[in-house]
Amino acid sequence: MDIEKLQDFFFWCMLVNMGIYMFSVVSVLVIRDMTVNIHVKLFALDKETVKKSIYMYLAGYKLLIIVFNFVPWITLLIITNN
Repeated sequence: MDIEKLQDFFFWCMLVNMGIYMFSVVSVLVIRDMTVNIHVKLFALDKETVKKSIYMYLAGYKLLIIVFNFVPWITLLIITNN
């Protein structure tokens, strides 16, 4: 596999993951109360714990996108432009 295909791979992985992330963020912003209530009933947690868990999930997912998609894509771009 050549470097250009790897660049395309990481770019598209990043786009797909950012789409999933954006969908999650928008759904949390738009239907926050419903999401929290569903998780409270399913897992018998209090509302504050669920809210913290949702934001920890979003922060972790964003960090994973950066580390495993964005950084390799930028690295390959730097390598090919030198």
